[in-house]
Amino acid sequence: MAKRRRGEDEPRVDSTMVMFTSIALILLTFFIMMTAKANFDETRYGKVLRSVNETFGVTAGGYTPDGQESGLAINQASLGQKPRPYEAQMAQIRGLLAPSLNDERARITRNQGQRIIILSSGLLFEGDSAELAPEAMETLRSFAKIMSAVPIPISVEGHTDNLPPQTEGVGDNWDVSLERALAVLRFLASEGLSLTQLSAYGYGGGQPMYANNTPAHRAKNNRVELVLDLTVAQEGALKRLAGEESLFDFDGFEFVLPRRPGQEGEVY
Repeated sequence: MAKRRRGEDEPRVDSTMVMFTSIALILLTFFIMMTAKANFDETRYGKVLRSVNETFGVTAGGYTPDGQESGLAINQASLGQKPRPYEAQMAQIRGLLAPSLNDERARITRNQGQRIIILSSGLLFEGDSAELAPEAMETLRSFAKIMSAVPIPISVEGHTDNLPPQTEGVGDNWDVSLERALAVLRFLASEGLSLTQLSAYGYGGGQPMYANNTPAHRAKNNRVELVLDLTVAQEGALKRLAGEESLFDFDGFEFVLPRRPGQEGEVY
């Protein structure tokens, strides 16, 4: 019996398919690592996403940092799927802050159901002052208009670096951080946001984002954070609708909510 030559009748492996599969696995691993982080910067995430899109021609979907819808959001609409709750508002906020996001005077991060809008003190105030600059008022006025349509709790949190204030009569860093947070809260309330939706905290220099070892790092630690709690907002909407028979969309899933027996039409 003749021996089969080595390689005869053996399946050939397409090198192009191997390379494509390898790239796909690398990209999948990359995105799993990016989305698995407890807290990540939406702006940098968006830049990386656009870079991947341009390199490989992949449309990742959702909203870009400048507030524009990308392909997947349009595809979802064509399939009759609803976007995730409050994504429209987040897209508007990204569009509003686009110039500041580009020069890193503002950032947006995610953390376990929260969206954290980080605004540098240089964008909002002058020096050690707690008085809002005119440019800051315009930005916050537009922000309040976006947020007036949704009951999302907003925690306004002031932060400083580790150096004492250089201006006489303004107190210490605790005072500065709290006064700045209150200034933002009062302005948002004056623009129509409910006080039940707002809270303010001052942390002084107790929660730095960077080591206070350079002027650039200290400038980034001087900031006000607007913490939007989307999870609490969604839970509140669920409770308000619990007494009515309706379809409720929660994080991309639809639920049928029946009326309570004997409580026709009552909402609690």
